[in-house]
Amino acid sequence: MAFSLVSCDDGHINDPVYNESNATYTARLTGTFRSVGTWSGSYSVAMACFDNQSPYSLLQTVIPASSADESQVLTLTNIPTEARTIEIAVVNVLRKRIATIYSYPIAADQQVGDTINMDVGTLDVGMFGVVNQFIFQGQATSCARCHSGATPAAGLDLSPTQAYRNLVGAAATKAPAMARVLPGNAQESFLYKVITEGDDNVSYSHPGLFTDQSYAPFVEIIRNWIEAGAKE
Repeated sequence: MAFSLVSCDDGHINDPVYNESNATYTARLTGTFRSVGTWSGSYSVAMACFDNQSPYSLLQTVIPASSADESQVLTLTNIPTEARTIEIAVVNVLRKRIATIYSYPIAADQQVGDTINMDVGTLDVGMFGVVNQFIFQGQATSCARCHSGATPAAGLDLSPTQAYRNLVGAAATKAPAMARVLPGNAQESFLYKVITEGDDNVSYSHPGLFTDQSYAPFVEIIRNWIEAGAKE
C-alpha cells in the first residue's frame, strides 16, 4: 500500500527557505524505508533538498515510521531553484544534515515547473543501519579496518553482516563484566564507554575518532540507539 506526503511544517525549529520567485520544482520519490521507526532522540530521516553552500535543508518532509516497511510515495513541492540535490538524509531538529543515505543531483538544465520522479527501491534507514554504514564501515572512522578479518582487534568483528550480533549482548573482551552493547543502558555499554571516555585496557584512543565535526553527532546517535533498545 502506498501513500503520499506533501511537504509541510514538521515541527522543526527553522522555517523552510523558499525561492522568492515563482520558479520552483516538485519532486516525487517512491521507496521502501526499512527500520525508519527505530529512530529516537533529536534526529530523524527526511526527504530534503539542499544547495551547495549549507548543510541545512532548504525544504524537507520527515519520513513517517512504517512498521510494515511498506512502499511510500513522498512529495516535496515548492523546491527552490537554488537547490542542487534531493536527498534521503538524517537531519537534526535544526534541519542540519548529519548523513546522506541517498542523493539525487538536480540537473543544471532541469525545467522549472517539472516534477522530478525518483525510485530509490529499498533503503535501510534505521539507526543501526546508519551507524553501521557511516561509522563502523565509514572511510573516516574505519572501525572495520581493525575490527574485521581473521583476527579482529579485541575479538570484535565489525564487518557489515557481523557487527550487530557481535555487539548487542556480547561480553566485551577488554571488560568481560560489561556487555559491548547493553540494550537500554548506554552508560553500562562498553561500546559507549570506549568512544566517550576511552579505557586504559584499550591501546587506541577511540574518542579521537569522533573529534571531527562531521562525526561528533554519531556519539549521541549511538547513545540514543542503545537507550532505545539497540534495535537492528
